[in-house]
Amino acid sequence: MEYNEVIDYILQMEKFGIKLGLSNIARLLSHLGNPHNGYPTIHVAGTNGKGSTVAVMETILIAAGYRVGVFTSPHLVDFRERVRINGKFIEKKYITDFFNDNRRKIESMPITFFETVTALAFNYFKDEKVDLAIIETGMGGRLDATNVVTPQVSIITNVETEHTKWLGFKVQQIAFEKAGIIKPGVPVVTAAQNHDARRVIRQVAEQNKCKLVSIFDETQWIIKNITRDSSELDIFTRSNKYYNLRLALPGRHQLENAICALIGVELFEQQTGMKATSTAVATGFRNVRWDGRLQRISSSPDIILDVAHNPAAISRIREYFKEFYPDQKVIAVFGILSDKDYHQMLKELDRVAEVIILTRPMTDRAADPNLLAEDIAKIHSNFQVIPIVRDAYQSARELAQPNEVILITGSHYTVAEVLQTL
Repeated sequence: MEYNEVIDYILQMEKFGIKLGLSNIARLLSHLGNPHNGYPTIHVAGTNGKGSTVAVMETILIAAGYRVGVFTSPHLVDFRERVRINGKFIEKKYITDFFNDNRRKIESMPITFFETVTALAFNYFKDEKVDLAIIETGMGGRLDATNVVTPQVSIITNVETEHTKWLGFKVQQIAFEKAGIIKPGVPVVTAAQNHDARRVIRQVAEQNKCKLVSIFDETQWIIKNITRDSSELDIFTRSNKYYNLRLALPGRHQLENAICALIGVELFEQQTGMKATSTAVATGFRNVRWDGRLQRISSSPDIILDVAHNPAAISRIREYFKEFYPDQKVIAVFGILSDKDYHQMLKELDRVAEVIILTRPMTDRAADPNLLAEDIAKIHSNFQVIPIVRDAYQSARELAQPNEVILITGSHYTVAEVLQTL
């Protein structure tokens, strides 16, 4: 198979759904020689902020001179975004060769899309001789395919209600699943704010005799300046003091993700002997980029993309707009997957946007915008249904005046379709 055929085949595997558990991925990795055991890792779970936390650690450790593998999901535009080394996407030829070499084994097993891509990433990092790999969970943690690793550091960002069909309806249940990445004796960092979630994480850490660092208990930071696009701050950890850091990620919530990343790097240093100087930290903060997170792609009007796909993430958008666009009219383009809590998300969006355009991203999992319209009509009168994302985006551009703001949100798929039009 050629590259495009391989990608089409792999993406078709998504239709077979999600099967949580480690037995199949363990069998496939055993067939490959257990490549994930060949390098140190940092394992990251959480509801929101996983990708941003990974991105900050990535740029810090690259600035420190290391060869850094990163596995994240989902992708926005290019499948290869999921697997990269020092910011460079995995080569097309490697993907093609890996699949063709292992196709018989993959097809002989009830293997999922995510398990296949996880194995691809682990094998690539081994073959390319990374110094370390930063691994983001796909869903939950305890039964996630990535949980075959025994990392040097485990990170749990925040914990909110999500994926209730698989993880449970209570935050304590979800926290337990996230805390499933905790391994005996491996230090843990968390940015969880919910009291019940933190209690569960603490209990699991204690059971595994792990050092647990909560950024809210053991770190101080002073925000010196904050703009629409970046923040300047001082951070004081137990190990170091960092002055005049500029974080190139917009939004106050990103400060917590960045601090979580910084503590993760410090603990990784202690575990491995690898070093990241204060200069590397400053460079990493300054150079980090993570598309689709309050990403401003245009001015007059400002057009902002955010992949928020749960109520907590929309709430953070609301806080950002309240701070930086308090008087501007906001036109929102909203497309979401049917298994998300769109009812509560629309309630949050109602507090942000004057006009809401409901649309449908190109995936079988997308929610019907007409169903969303029935929901939003109860609380918001100024809305439209435009089923095609490209057309919805164009309509928003035609409606917006230069001093107004367009927000594209609800799903990675929705944001990706807009990015593909640029």
